[in-house]
Amino acid sequence: MSSACERLYEYLKPDFTRISKKDNTDDLFRHPVVMRWHHYFLENWNSDKEIGLLLPCTVVKPYSLSPTHKIAYATLNKYNLEEKVQVYSVSEPMLLVPKELEECYPFNSYDYPPRLMSKEEKEEFIMLLTKPLIKVSMLHKRLIGILPRHHYEIVKRAAEISNLKITIYPYGRLAFKTIANVITSISS
Repeated sequence: MSSACERLYEYLKPDFTRISKKDNTDDLFRHPVVMRWHHYFLENWNSDKEIGLLLPCTVVKPYSLSPTHKIAYATLNKYNLEEKVQVYSVSEPMLLVPKELEECYPFNSYDYPPRLMSKEEKEEFIMLLTKPLIKVSMLHKRLIGILPRHHYEIVKRAAEISNLKITIYPYGRLAFKTIANVITSISS
């Protein structure tokens, strides 16, 4: 277990049970561990990297094993951008998950398919996301998002509400190409 996970667990005091929208009709944004994560991120997270890169959460956990994140991480590595770019995954219900913590609980043990999100939960997601976006906008010189339609709309609305400038690239079937091209453009 990484020291980053150990520090997180000291704060979260997790019981390591799976957090799932499939098993639980409650509002997962209000799950006790999720709410402690939100607070931990706002109070404790820090990064000195120049660029914040927003990618979507994925069904595959940890996210680094998903095809979209594999291409993103490989492209960052190819252009030696790991020290310049901080990767965050936009997640319901976790909001933002830094790459360094994606293997920790609860990020490696939750499931919240966007199709199960109610209209009210979508609005809640947008409103809750404003604070972490404001925080990361103060940590990085610029924010870039490469997101599918669902997350694109969420981040776009949260950024508008927060009056933040985030360059967001939507993707559909050409996810790999879009991700590779946008990250390649960062290197130039």
